[in-house]
Amino acid sequence: MTINDSNVREKLLQLGSQKRYNFTAEYARCGYKVTYRYGLDRDKLAPTIMFKNVKINNNLVTDHLWFNYTKGFAELGKLVVGDVISFNARVASYEKLGHKIDYKSGKDALPIPNTTKGKNELLGYIMLENKKFYQENNRPYYPWYVERYKKFLDQKIF
Repeated sequence: MTINDSNVREKLLQLGSQKRYNFTAEYARCGYKVTYRYGLDRDKLAPTIMFKNVKINNNLVTDHLWFNYTKGFAELGKLVVGDVISFNARVASYEKLGHKIDYKSGKDALPIPNTTKGKNELLGYIMLENKKFYQENNRPYYPWYVERYKKFLDQKIF
Protein backbone atom coordinates (compact mmCIF):
# COMPACT_ATOMS: atom_id res chain seq x y z
CA MET A 1 0.00 0.00 0.00
CA THR A 2 1.50 3.34 -1.05
CA ILE A 3 0.23 6.28 0.95
CA ASN A 4 -0.16 9.91 -0.18
CA ASP A 5 1.58 12.57 1.92
CA SER A 6 -1.77 14.30 2.52
CA ASN A 7 -3.17 11.42 4.56
CA VAL A 8 -0.19 9.56 6.04
CA ARG A 9 -1.32 10.04 9.66
CA GLU A 10 -4.83 8.83 8.77
CA LYS A 11 -3.32 5.69 7.23
CA LEU A 12 -1.45 4.96 10.47
CA LEU A 13 -4.79 5.06 12.28
CA GLN A 14 -6.22 2.59 9.77
CA LEU A 15 -3.51 0.07 10.66
CA GLY A 16 -5.02 -0.16 14.13
CA SER A 17 -3.47 -1.18 17.41
CA GLN A 18 -4.51 -4.85 17.48
CA LYS A 19 -1.78 -6.22 15.23
CA ARG A 20 2.01 -5.80 15.40
CA TYR A 21 3.71 -4.76 12.17
CA ASN A 22 7.31 -5.07 11.02
CA PHE A 23 8.52 -1.56 10.13
CA THR A 24 11.73 -0.30 8.58
CA ALA A 25 12.85 3.31 8.93
CA GLU A 26 15.86 5.57 8.36
CA TYR A 27 17.51 7.36 11.26
CA ALA A 28 17.05 11.13 10.88
CA ARG A 29 18.16 12.74 14.16
CA CYS A 30 17.78 12.81 17.90
CA GLY A 31 16.16 15.53 19.96
CA TYR A 32 14.19 16.15 23.11
CA LYS A 33 10.68 16.92 24.23
CA VAL A 34 9.45 18.94 27.15
CA THR A 35 7.38 16.97 29.61
CA TYR A 36 5.21 19.05 31.87
CA ARG A 37 5.12 17.94 35.48
CA TYR A 38 2.61 19.51 37.81
CA GLY A 39 4.11 20.75 41.05
CA LEU A 40 7.64 21.20 39.68
CA ASP A 41 9.27 24.59 39.33
CA ARG A 42 10.56 23.81 35.86
CA ASP A 43 9.76 21.66 32.88
CA LYS A 44 11.48 18.34 32.52
CA LEU A 45 13.17 17.20 29.32
CA ALA A 46 13.05 13.71 27.81
CA PRO A 47 15.36 12.44 25.03
CA THR A 48 13.75 11.51 21.69
CA ILE A 49 14.82 9.98 18.39
CA MET A 50 13.31 10.54 14.94
CA PHE A 51 13.09 8.15 12.01
CA LYS A 52 11.98 9.04 8.49
CA ASN A 53 10.61 7.06 5.56
CA VAL A 54 8.79 4.61 7.82
CA LYS A 55 7.69 1.59 5.76
CA ILE A 56 5.90 -1.73 5.95
CA ASN A 57 6.91 -4.22 3.25
CA ASN A 58 8.83 -1.45 1.46
CA ASN A 59 5.67 0.71 1.23
CA LEU A 60 5.75 4.14 2.87
CA VAL A 61 3.34 4.49 5.78
CA THR A 62 4.53 7.87 7.08
CA ASP A 63 7.25 10.41 6.37
CA HIS A 64 8.53 10.43 9.96
CA LEU A 65 7.92 9.28 13.53
CA TRP A 66 9.37 10.43 16.84
CA PHE A 67 10.06 7.90 19.62
CA ASN A 68 11.25 8.14 23.20
CA TYR A 69 15.01 7.53 23.17
CA THR A 70 14.90 4.26 25.10
CA LYS A 71 17.64 1.93 26.27
CA GLY A 72 17.01 -0.24 23.18
CA PHE A 73 17.85 2.68 20.88
CA ALA A 74 20.90 3.61 22.97
CA GLU A 75 22.18 0.03 22.66
CA LEU A 76 22.33 0.49 18.86
CA GLY A 77 25.20 2.92 19.43
CA LYS A 78 25.71 6.07 17.42
CA LEU A 79 23.43 6.07 14.40
CA VAL A 80 24.37 7.97 11.26
CA VAL A 81 21.73 9.79 9.22
CA GLY A 82 20.30 7.27 6.76
CA ASP A 83 21.02 4.15 8.85
CA VAL A 84 18.06 1.79 8.43
CA ILE A 85 16.58 -0.06 11.37
CA SER A 86 13.82 -2.65 11.60
CA PHE A 87 11.36 -2.92 14.46
CA ASN A 88 8.05 -4.54 15.39
CA ALA A 89 5.33 -2.34 16.84
CA ARG A 90 1.65 -1.61 17.16
CA VAL A 91 0.29 1.78 16.13
CA ALA A 92 -1.02 3.86 19.01
CA SER A 93 -2.35 7.39 19.06
CA TYR A 94 -1.56 10.05 21.65
CA GLU A 95 -2.57 13.64 22.24
CA LYS A 96 -0.02 16.32 21.46
CA LEU A 97 -0.09 19.79 22.96
CA GLY A 98 -2.97 21.69 21.46
CA HIS A 99 -5.14 18.54 21.46
CA LYS A 100 -3.87 17.32 18.09
CA ILE A 101 -3.81 13.55 17.67
CA ASP A 102 -0.57 12.03 16.37
CA TYR A 103 0.99 8.57 16.23
CA LYS A 104 4.02 6.93 17.75
CA SER A 105 4.86 3.60 17.51
CA GLY A 106 30.95 7.85 9.53
CA LYS A 107 32.68 9.93 12.17
CA ASP A 108 34.02 8.48 15.41
CA ALA A 109 31.14 7.76 17.70
CA LEU A 110 30.85 9.48 21.04
CA PRO A 111 29.66 7.08 23.71
CA ILE A 112 25.93 7.20 24.35
CA PRO A 113 24.85 7.02 28.00
CA ASN A 114 22.43 4.34 29.13
CA THR A 115 18.98 5.94 29.30
CA THR A 116 18.00 4.11 32.46
CA LYS A 117 20.90 5.55 34.46
CA GLY A 118 21.99 8.62 32.51
CA LYS A 119 19.01 10.50 31.10
CA ASN A 120 20.57 13.90 31.84
CA GLU A 121 23.81 12.76 30.23
CA LEU A 122 21.92 11.51 27.16
CA LEU A 123 20.19 14.88 26.88
CA GLY A 124 23.65 16.48 27.00
CA TYR A 125 24.80 14.23 24.15
CA ILE A 126 21.70 15.28 22.16
CA MET A 127 22.30 18.98 22.90
CA LEU A 128 25.91 18.65 21.77
CA GLU A 129 25.01 16.73 18.59
CA ASN A 130 22.31 19.25 17.64
CA LYS A 131 23.81 22.49 18.96
CA LYS A 132 24.04 24.17 15.56
CA PHE A 133 20.47 23.14 14.61
CA TYR A 134 19.03 24.37 17.92
CA GLN A 135 20.84 27.70 17.73
CA GLU A 136 19.99 28.31 14.05
CA ASN A 137 16.32 27.50 14.68
CA ASN A 138 15.97 29.47 17.92
CA ARG A 139 15.36 26.28 19.92
CA PRO A 140 16.41 26.05 23.56
CA TYR A 141 19.96 24.82 24.11
CA TYR A 142 20.81 23.86 27.68
CA PRO A 143 24.55 23.91 28.51
CA TRP A 144 23.80 22.31 31.92
CA TYR A 145 22.99 19.02 30.17
CA VAL A 146 26.13 19.28 28.05
CA GLU A 147 28.17 19.64 31.23
CA ARG A 148 26.55 16.45 32.61
CA TYR A 149 27.56 14.67 29.38
CA LYS A 150 31.12 15.99 29.56
CA LYS A 151 31.40 14.68 33.13
CA PHE A 152 30.14 11.32 31.86
CA LEU A 153 32.90 11.35 29.22
CA ASP A 154 35.55 12.20 31.83
CA GLN A 155 34.48 9.20 33.90
CA LYS A 156 34.21 6.83 30.93
CA ILE A 157 37.18 4.52 30.36
CA PHE A 158 37.83 3.98 26.66
